[in-house]
Amino acid sequence: MSTIDNLMVVENAEARPTALKTKNATHRHRHLYLWILPALLVYVAFKLVPMIGGLGLSMLRWDGIKDAIFVGFQNFQRMADDDKLLPALLHNVQYALGTVTGKISLALFLAILLNQALRGRTFYRTMLFLPVIMSFAVVSILWTWMYNDQFGLINSLLRGVGLNALAVQWLGDPRYALLALMFVDIWKWYGFHMVIFLAGLQSIPQEYYEAARVDGATRWQQFAHITLPQLRPVMIVNITLALLGAFNVFEIPYIMTQGGPVNATNVLSLYSYSQAFQSGRIGYGAALSYVILLIVGVIAIVQLRLTAANETLNKEG
Repeated sequence: MSTIDNLMVVENAEARPTALKTKNATHRHRHLYLWILPALLVYVAFKLVPMIGGLGLSMLRWDGIKDAIFVGFQNFQRMADDDKLLPALLHNVQYALGTVTGKISLALFLAILLNQALRGRTFYRTMLFLPVIMSFAVVSILWTWMYNDQFGLINSLLRGVGLNALAVQWLGDPRYALLALMFVDIWKWYGFHMVIFLAGLQSIPQEYYEAARVDGATRWQQFAHITLPQLRPVMIVNITLALLGAFNVFEIPYIMTQGGPVNATNVLSLYSYSQAFQSGRIGYGAALSYVILLIVGVIAIVQLRLTAANETLNKEG
């Protein structure tokens, strides 16, 4: 047998295990696809299909009873003349600024506090997380009762300590209604963001703090130069989730105020709902929902870019 023939035999022998490994890997990947297939079908059925169907509805003039009329993009063009749309969007922006600032600040403070060696910290963590697992209906009804200007707990306490001037109509006065809803949202979700911050804090190597203490760094300097930079990825995730929640908020204003008083708490999702199911403008309500989708999509894209930039910075560092 020639040298060339010997080389070909060796190459074929080496190629067989490689081909076998590739075949086995492909077989394993097929099994993985089978595992994710049920979740994928659920996602398609309950997310993608309604999304495509909603886009079709947004091009119709339909009240849910009479025959639908195709109007193309007229529902989207109509938004330019809607004098209630911009105030609803501004309410969402105010809601986002208030709730994101409140939730992130409170959650970070509590996470740092509960990351210390405190007695009973497991109990405190559990109790602070309880509002997260409560349903929106329960939370909204509970706080509606507490905000009641006649017999609510808040005003009763204020009157009990002589602060009668502060006992206002929390949900009935346009000056306070949106602020009152923001507080409820913060109370409902700060525990969720606190847990995420706790996970981030526990991933920071303690050697950083020990080295800083050796160098004489104060607690504030340790927080500013170690804790915050190390929490940057977690902070991005928390802020993004809080923003998405603020622009998707529906249950709290729907149950507590129905968008009132005088549209002071009317937000985009609630306005979309009222147009579709209360005013009989299903097509226009569907079109409004795509405005919310656009805003949420922009926030998600920004979050992905910030995350990618942070990973690049960490690699270069």
